[in-house]
Amino acid sequence: MNGIDASHAATQQLQWAMSFAAVVEHGSFTRAADALGVSTALVSRQVGQLEALLGTPLLYRTTRRLNLTEAGQVYFAHCRNWPQWVGAAAQAVRELRDEVAGTVRMTVPTSFGSAFMAQALLAFRARYPQVSVELDLSREPRDLEADGFDLAIRSNLAAPERLVSRPLSLVRDWVVASPALLGNAPPQTPAELADWPCLANQFFRDATHWVFSRDELPYAVDIVPVLQSNNFDMLRNLALAGGGIARLPSYLAAADVEAGRLVLLLPDYRLPALPFYLVYPQRLPQPAKVRAVIDFLLDWFARPQQAVLLGQP
Repeated sequence: MNGIDASHAATQQLQWAMSFAAVVEHGSFTRAADALGVSTALVSRQVGQLEALLGTPLLYRTTRRLNLTEAGQVYFAHCRNWPQWVGAAAQAVRELRDEVAGTVRMTVPTSFGSAFMAQALLAFRARYPQVSVELDLSREPRDLEADGFDLAIRSNLAAPERLVSRPLSLVRDWVVASPALLGNAPPQTPAELADWPCLANQFFRDATHWVFSRDELPYAVDIVPVLQSNNFDMLRNLALAGGGIARLPSYLAAADVEAGRLVLLLPDYRLPALPFYLVYPQRLPQPAKVRAVIDFLLDWFARPQQAVLLGQP
């Protein structure tokens, strides 16, 4: 017997045993059937199937009453509490669903998670100490359902129809460079970037084609990168070391700009904003622990103190 067949057989035996227990408790097949919401014929058949499985009668049947055989007494002593146990198990699941406690598994883009999630999760933990968050940082979008994740943060991606997608934030890239590289004559227009050493993120398509806007007019430039990498942290380190002008997410460059380690270039020109979304499977009802994380993060990223990190200098 394979695992599926064994599971089906166990389920059948549990159903038969619960019908038997109901017959004993209510004193007749008819009243047991009424209590279970099924037909009398079904209850009678299930008890008969249980007796056939066990190889012994469990009840003495007469026209006026039912009596337990010795085997029936022994079996009933073991199974009489099964309905209560099943009910208790269901109640435990309901409490778990409604209690803000347990483990939430979440996946977030690597650079975004490194910049934001430490402080966010510590603040969440202070509010909900019974919830543990397992955070996966990944460049590639995970399959939430197949990989067992409760929610994700994703950028500029259309979520599958079976997933809920909630707008979380808009993030802008900044063009930055070290003061040592710039000297006294930093570029004043996007076109001038073509004459400067630049850094490109080769992970993205059109990584060397930068399109700015000003007064709703586009200003495009094709840079010639002196160095390329598929990692924003590497590009930031190269920019800090004077290796070139870099295009970085604002949340990676904001602290360096504030401290003077990097200079924000072309402040009157804007690069396109990249939307980030909170994405999670549709569940009705959504477990309380997951709802708590969703509500907290939506509030967290709407706070004014996140404005600079999100690219609103």
